[in-house]
Amino acid sequence: MNFKEFEYEFDLNGYVVLRNIIDPKKISKINIILQSLERKKSSDLPHNVFFGKQKNKSESYISNILEADNEFEKLATIPSILKIMKHITSNFFRLNHAVAMTKFQKNTYTYLHMGNIPHHHKIFYFVKNAKIFSNVTKVVFPICNNTEKDGGFAVIPGSHKASFSRPFNNNPKNNKLLKHVDAKPGDAILFTEALAHGSLINKSGKVRRILSYCYSVGYMPDWTKHNLHYSKEYMKKTSTKIKNLIRINKD
Repeated sequence: MNFKEFEYEFDLNGYVVLRNIIDPKKISKINIILQSLERKKSSDLPHNVFFGKQKNKSESYISNILEADNEFEKLATIPSILKIMKHITSNFFRLNHAVAMTKFQKNTYTYLHMGNIPHHHKIFYFVKNAKIFSNVTKVVFPICNNTEKDGGFAVIPGSHKASFSRPFNNNPKNNKLLKHVDAKPGDAILFTEALAHGSLINKSGKVRRILSYCYSVGYMPDWTKHNLHYSKEYMKKTSTKIKNLIRINKD
């Protein structure tokens, strides 16, 4: 990876798209797994996997997706992504949580959030001595249907460094600076959580699925909202590689 190019683009826009890092066959397999999970009752989900938000006809939000199937573990350890995380955290990070999000219907969207000012009680981004530091960085994997018409992932480029509050509300139709990120299944969108982000409004009516992996600084605990936490049972049985990736670093 050319880090000079990465640093310039990531600092300028707040995000970078990594192209074709997941095999199409794997994307197809993940789609099938997610479809199966979405159809289940809450009581039938795997241990410690939850509908973090109440499932309805419009959307599904599945928490702790790593514990659902080892296919999701594989995405957590993609070498090119981990190399970037090391670079922008001084090699002090962990996988805080991972979720699956699905929009089923037309006119659905993810409201715009973050990016008001570059300082937040939980999230921050800065550059010092020519080194980037992003304390929370997310990776979104489009799994199916991420075009503009599908209500694809969208951001306000550069808003992670804004010096003024965002003068719009959280509905995408009221954000004229919002830009669709052109990323297809198999790509990954890597962005600082300080960036204003959400989605466009789904006009196609097609089902849209994404996976979202949140990498934080090593000392940040699990985000407990939406039942986001790793179970003791999972910590015992998962591989050493995953254990090292998700454990909290207190030193």
